[in-house]
Amino acid sequence: MSEQAAPIECRPVTPKDTGAIEQLFGANSVCRGCWCMHWRVEKGGKSWQACWGEPNRRAFLKLLKQGKVQGALAFAADKPVGWCNFGPREDFPRLKRSRVLTYKAAPDTWSINCFFIAAGWRKRGIAGALLKTATKTAFERGARVLEAYPTPQKPGQKLVAPFAWTGTRSLFEKAGFKPSADNERVWLRKRSSR
Repeated sequence: MSEQAAPIECRPVTPKDTGAIEQLFGANSVCRGCWCMHWRVEKGGKSWQACWGEPNRRAFLKLLKQGKVQGALAFAADKPVGWCNFGPREDFPRLKRSRVLTYKAAPDTWSINCFFIAAGWRKRGIAGALLKTATKTAFERGARVLEAYPTPQKPGQKLVAPFAWTGTRSLFEKAGFKPSADNERVWLRKRSSR
């Protein structure tokens, strides 16, 4: 079976996934400077620019090895092809400073805040599979509410993949998320009561 025809498998990230993360992010010019640290660095501007690249890589891999990173990885024939970052809202100090994403978060709110799908693997449903894994894992680990920040999009507007890194409205809508009553830029999904 060719790599392109291989079934996609998603699972939560573990501290042992350093190699998979480096393979997925390392050679990619779009994300190799961020290393999924955007929401973890409190301030933007010069503070963010100073972290870009190698400092972000070291910081992210250190957190990963310490078991302080929540995320979902997608694989095709053992090759990492996608990533979704999530975790407790408190893990992402930049959210507290964002005026655009301000709203009153409920206790035990977790954030789903970043997707990366490798070039050549986009538009195959990988983001949806990652979101399903992230949602299930977050609820299993104690989240009561999940929040997300779909990229604003005009009707009929096509988004270039690097600019849709927080996901799209249709992605979250299909997964049962709805805009918050406090802020239409923040979409929510509550854990179903059993």
